[in-house]
Amino acid sequence: MLTSSIAPANPATVQLVPSEQRDSLLAWCNLYLALEAGANSENTILAKTRDLNLFLNFFSETTKSDQADLWTRSITADFVKRLQGEKRNPTTINRVLATLRHCARWIHGRRPFLAGNPTERILDIRVDAPEWRGLRDIDITRLKAAAEQLVHVRRRRSQQPARDLAIFLVLLRTGLRVSELLRLDLDQYRGKHFHNVRRKGRQVSRAVFVAGQARQALDRYIDEVRGRRPRPLFCTRSGARLARQNVDEALKAIADQANIRLPDDQKIRLHAHLLRHTCLRRAAEKYGVQYAMELSGQSSERYIWRYVQPSEAQKEAALDELF
Repeated sequence: MLTSSIAPANPATVQLVPSEQRDSLLAWCNLYLALEAGANSENTILAKTRDLNLFLNFFSETTKSDQADLWTRSITADFVKRLQGEKRNPTTINRVLATLRHCARWIHGRRPFLAGNPTERILDIRVDAPEWRGLRDIDITRLKAAAEQLVHVRRRRSQQPARDLAIFLVLLRTGLRVSELLRLDLDQYRGKHFHNVRRKGRQVSRAVFVAGQARQALDRYIDEVRGRRPRPLFCTRSGARLARQNVDEALKAIADQANIRLPDDQKIRLHAHLLRHTCLRRAAEKYGVQYAMELSGQSSERYIWRYVQPSEAQKEAALDELF
């Protein structure tokens, strides 16, 4: 999550930019990515890099320069108009804006822009509330059964269905992001909890509870497949840390097994973020938004709301039963 404040000006940081590049916007953006964004996950760094490259290309095209002081609010506003003109998704535009805001504040605290922070008073694009699509009870039942079937069906040495079942259930029952799950080491799993879990940004959850069914699958994977060697909790047969692609493939295999006998209009498209959405939505419905926010690792209701907002059908049903 982006921080809302900047560190005080740091002369040591400024010294990292060669004197002949002190006015180069590209040089400062590169330093920002190396020092500030570098603490994030690899996927987050790649996303921030894409966002900044998109803006820097526009900046260069517009100003025909790399002079940092030419970045003003009007440049940022016109960049947003360009993205809107390209029919980009409002959510995507707002994510790019969040990257620019954080980068601009970081630079401005160390090398002030001539005309002030160039992202001040640049507002997010209004985003219409999307229809939430999560897993239904029957979808969850079918997926659980499919994952359990694969434990007995997939027998090749290159396949680890017990691991994949544990991943599916842990994601569903904890609400963790897949990046947070894959950073876990074995020694962080003690008793019924994952301990000192690094969340998005710089947040750390001291303990994340692993519910019974997920814990049983995880213990079985560790005891029967993984063993007690140190380091990554979820790993390949060679012991290397599992990659996001491996999780995507595992969840696809589970969904394919569940979809074998289903008609096209009932087939399940499964991905890790859908499991997080489903977990947080259920938590909000049963115990409230505050509980779901704490479970999510978010510190702002602004971000949790995308997971827990009611569907149109739920809002209509609620109005029908209001009086």
